[in-house]
Amino acid sequence: MKALLLCLSLALGACGFTQPRPATTWYVLEDQGSARVAGQPLWQDTLLLRETDAPGFYQSDALAYSRTAGTRGHYQYAHLTEPPGPRIDQLLRGRLEQSGLFTAVAALGSGVTGSYQLNPRLLDFYHDATQAPGEVKLLLEVELLRRGDAHRIALTRIAVHAPAPSFDARGAAQGANSALTQALDQITAWLARVGAKLSASE
Repeated sequence: MKALLLCLSLALGACGFTQPRPATTWYVLEDQGSARVAGQPLWQDTLLLRETDAPGFYQSDALAYSRTAGTRGHYQYAHLTEPPGPRIDQLLRGRLEQSGLFTAVAALGSGVTGSYQLNPRLLDFYHDATQAPGEVKLLLEVELLRRGDAHRIALTRIAVHAPAPSFDARGAAQGANSALTQALDQITAWLARVGAKLSASE
């Protein structure tokens, strides 16, 4: 009898090992908005966009979540097509080019010269899943410099919350797109305000 039970136990264990793993899903961070195009550039020069700084935890392509305050984790089978920092760079550059606030926008280190530099920093970007369905929280810090004398023109902190449509990784990815779109809206509007203020003071 004991031998029979042992065989059944081993058989069940073997079945557990042969169960298929869930398929990994890759999500693309997208800008769901568009910029209001300026009639003429507020900044009569080129803006150089530095790569987005990000903590080590957010240099992964895994989708992040939090189930308890003060903790972060990664969804096991849900990933972004690239880490959030590089993707934010692409979307921010596209949004600023579309806005027409500057005569041109280029990546820092591309060989293009410009009088202004934008330094984005990703501080937090995760699905707050402490309550269903949760929300995505995105925190960015953005600094605008004048390159000639390294003078800081302005600094802002962008904090946005976007609801997750469902209590899972898919909902987290959709909420991430909404949060990122809101952040791009706010950065563009902030640069427009700073440019208008400087123009009025000249």
